[in-house]
Amino acid sequence: MLTQSLNVKDQFGIKHVIHATVDVNFANTQSCSNVNHITVDGEDIRPSFEMLFQSTLTGKIFKII
Repeated sequence: MLTQSLNVKDQFGIKHVIHATVDVNFANTQSCSNVNHITVDGEDIRPSFEMLFQSTLTGKIFKII
């Protein structure tokens, strides 16, 4: 697993730069399906089926842009 900086947008349209743990194939494909989880404010958030990431601490929903 590798760490990558990614841009995400929350449900309010605010952009954030976060760290994501990705598969080694992410470098070649840049596909969201290769994202294992994102880390926002110290919380590791796994994706849903729609590739959205919902925080259990804040309730915010993040989407990779």
